[in-house]
Amino acid sequence: MADTPNRDEQILGMMDQFVEVANRLKDEGNNTDLINAAFMLASGTYATYLAAGNKGYLKEDGVRKVAGAYKHNLELLQNLKKAQYNPDGKN
Repeated sequence: MADTPNRDEQILGMMDQFVEVANRLKDEGNNTDLINAAFMLASGTYATYLAAGNKGYLKEDGVRKVAGAYKHNLELLQNLKKAQYNPDGKN
């Protein structure tokens, strides 16, 4: 029986799918700044849906919480990239 992917593997697999879509949109001639903005809005829309449902919105505290989650994940990603591309820790 195949092993069930752990949470990190699942997240990375889904992330790769989002990047594939972004690259397809880029290859179709769309501006990368617009693609990035669209993905950020889509992510924010989904985060709002999870917190408040289809007919709700985030109050100031909710916006801070979601922004903090984005910051945390971006920091994790940068640490992974630094370890990959700068394993000696030199700037």
